[in-house]
Amino acid sequence: MTGLAADWDIVIVGAGTAGMPCAIEAVAAGARVLVVEQAAEPGGTLHVSLAQMSGAGTRRQGERGITDTPADHQADIERISRGTCRSDLVAVATRLQGETIDWLVDNGFEMDPACPRILYLHEAYRTPRTYWGVDRGRSVLAVLRPLFDAAMARPTAEVRYATEAVSLTTAVDGTVTGLVLRDLATGAEEAVTAGAVVLASGGYGASPERFARWTEGRPLYTAAMPTSTGTGIAMAEAVGAAVTGAEMFLPTFAGIAEESGGRRIVWDHVPSLTPQDRKPWEIYVAPDGRRFVQEDADSVDVRERALHALPGLSFWTVFDDTILAEAPPLLPGWSADDLARAWASHTSFVVADDAAGLAAATGLPADALAATLAAYNEALAAGARDPLGRVHRPRPIKGPRLRAILMHGIVLKTAAGLSVDTDLRVRDGAGRPIGNLYALGEAAGGSALSGNAFVGGMSVTPALAFGRFLGSRLGAEFGSAAPVATEAAQ
Repeated sequence: MTGLAADWDIVIVGAGTAGMPCAIEAVAAGARVLVVEQAAEPGGTLHVSLAQMSGAGTRRQGERGITDTPADHQADIERISRGTCRSDLVAVATRLQGETIDWLVDNGFEMDPACPRILYLHEAYRTPRTYWGVDRGRSVLAVLRPLFDAAMARPTAEVRYATEAVSLTTAVDGTVTGLVLRDLATGAEEAVTAGAVVLASGGYGASPERFARWTEGRPLYTAAMPTSTGTGIAMAEAVGAAVTGAEMFLPTFAGIAEESGGRRIVWDHVPSLTPQDRKPWEIYVAPDGRRFVQEDADSVDVRERALHALPGLSFWTVFDDTILAEAPPLLPGWSADDLARAWASHTSFVVADDAAGLAAATGLPADALAATLAAYNEALAAGARDPLGRVHRPRPIKGPRLRAILMHGIVLKTAAGLSVDTDLRVRDGAGRPIGNLYALGEAAGGSALSGNAFVGGMSVTPALAFGRFLGSRLGAEFGSAAPVATEAAQ
């Protein structure tokens, strides 16, 4: 199905990091474009994400005297992911990402003046190629939103908010011909036809059921947007698409449930657990009452993999009143009122007079916890090597009162997603493209470009870059209207 045979040349499911640039470029190329979005506004995870981006050979690197190439970028990704990323997709992405950073700057992106930098929230690159906005993901959204709104104001385009894609429709040969939409306000359903359907609908980090199915049964503690339900992935799977990458899951280290017994993590409230930014004063205690990782290990990958091995992806951070008073803030995003309420009533915040009381309050084995604290304190007092090799030990943990905070591995980006080729065509279990169906961003799997690791800037930047790449190509292929000039810098 092509051109005027369909209601729309292109239907894009999702108006987030990948969907917006895809729509901008497709409309600019002359295509008739419909965008559907579950939320009441565009942006997706850009509303909550730090939006770290990466790209090699940018103008900013040149201005700072930094020599970098897409090949160097790919080599770093292969190293950090231990060869588990999709090398073919990474090769395409790294060629596009530098120019994508420049495109953002050309369109008014407010980049932090410190960029590019080497960051340590994820395993570090060897070259400064990480960028972020002064207002995190919202800085990227501030660039995309006016361009997207202008594109959707064209007579050849339409955006429908509070609208859910329910299912894909196919021809006898399995080619996708359109999809069924549901108005979330009225419940009314409508079938639309399309020359191409682009799934830019995000991951499944807000769906405990799909998370368990596509992440080998692991529990979900999530900072993802509520609309990250995996609907697009499930729709494609229902018409034969392959879902890959479940085995690549790795938790982000680490967060605190916003409410007692809850699973929602607020990104602004994550603790400061990066040793390069704040050296740890606390110890990290697993459910068996023992320390499970060197708290000041330089490699975040080491800490994330140790957390991945724990039952329930959870641990207790243990310290005392003196550390609370003297150490740099462990929870810099929490106000004094937030902390007072948490220590008074939040079940993840525990205070006790001694190790036995702390064990009783946390459910940790009393003997193991007492032995763990004793081993840590005795090695420090004797000037001996820490049992786990920790270097930063500013003081013992012995009172006057003991405290503990329950931490969890966080999910923001989900690992599994639709199998795509280097043209971003969705593939079936035999590796064959499903006609007229494409996937972008997290819908194509967070692990495709990072493998079994977190690689800085390899979520937001490829989503932007591939969105522009696919939108431009499909717009030229399916476009039936005259191309239009956009406000985007050429």
